[in-house]
Order: sequence, then C-alpha cells, then structure tokens
Amino acid sequence: MKGSTKIYLFAFLFLIFNRLSAQIRYQQFTLGGGAGAATAYAGADLPKTNAAFYVSACYYPTTFFNVGLEGQSGTLSGVSTPQSIDLKSFNNNFKSIVLDANLYLGAFFGAQQNGFLNFIKNFYGGVGYGVMINNVDNANLGELKITDHINNTLSIIQFNSGYEFNILKNRFDEPLLKADLSARFYYVTGKGIDGYYDTYSKTHSYYTYFAVGLKYTFITGSSYGRGYKKYD
Repeated sequence: MKGSTKIYLFAFLFLIFNRLSAQIRYQQFTLGGGAGAATAYAGADLPKTNAAFYVSACYYPTTFFNVGLEGQSGTLSGVSTPQSIDLKSFNNNFKSIVLDANLYLGAFFGAQQNGFLNFIKNFYGGVGYGVMINNVDNANLGELKITDHINNTLSIIQFNSGYEFNILKNRFDEPLLKADLSARFYYVTGKGIDGYYDTYSKTHSYYTYFAVGLKYTFITGSSYGRGYKKYD
C-alpha cells in the first residue's frame, strides 16, 4: 500500500470515529433473538430453504455503531436433480457463533428533522467472523464411498445488512425494545458443509440467512443526561 493511500485511509477512519464520538447520546447493551430462513449453496444441485434461529448480545458504544456476539442454530440442506451425475443430497443441523461489527447510516449525518434522513439513518451494514459446527446426515451418497455422518468445524465470514428501529421506549424517550430486519451472507471456508469430501468438492461454499428479531435494550450511559432532545 502506497504512503498516500495509507494517509487517505487513516483520514477516512478518523473522520468516521470522530463523527461517532461526537454523536454519542446513550450507550446501550442489548440482548435479543430471532428467526428466519437459511439457504445453503453447497454440493447439491437444488438448495432448500429451512428455518434457523439466533440469539445475540450487542454493545453500542455510540448510537450508530455496535459490536455483537451471535449464536445461530438451524438446518441447511440440498437435494439432487434426476439429471445429476453425483446424486448428492444432504441435511446439516448446524450451529455457529459469530463476532461482528455494524455501522449505521446515521453515523454520517446524525439526528435530523428531515423525515427522509431520519428514516434511513437506521439502515446498517457490517462484517463478522466466526465458526460453524456441522452435523451432517447425507440422505443420498450415490456411488461415492464416504461416511454418511460428518461432524466438523469450519470458519465463516459474515456480511451483514439490515434495518433496526425502536418499537418501545422508556419515559426518557430512550429505546427499550428494538425490532431488527436483517439479511446475511456467509462465506464458508473449507470442505464439509454438505458432508462430501470427494475429488469434486469445492474448498468453499456459502449460505444466506434472512431473519427478523427483537432486542431488549439496557441503557448503560448517556452523554447528555436524561431528558435531552433527539429525533427518533
């Protein structure tokens, strides 16, 4: 990386964190959970969509930035088509844990009386890293000479986006209960999400997860005290 590029990157990050620190209104800690639909794109020809559930704990050092730890449990599966050569199908009752960080659009313009900006400030995006613990039953092995029950652990990279909004506030106009709509993309490194380790198995795969959840909020600190005016 050239020197000028490093300077621009440092300046950009400095501006973001300077903006975040200037916008601190209250620090939050949340506990929550939710459910949604997970779809794996692995060795089978036809991915199936199944239910998956999650629980999470997040810390908001500022209103528009959080770091969180999430545990997830659900099923990933796929089936083969009649035209398939390998006749692969699988059922993976997986569990995962991910550490992630998310930045909200409100970090770039703060609270506004403008209705449009006040709405879009709750959109967020983020990344995370974690591990997936697989428990795979292969429904159809075809002619492949491999085991029909796989337990392994793989690394996953999460790309997250969503929208979060308050549905209940306390008497100080601070968030008490939040709703969270999210779309996640998981890049899985290594073989085995579908239980197959044959010559043609890919060294990576991925799955998507669309979820709806709730977060119960604990206010841990306020930079302006209770009773400040804000737009929410």
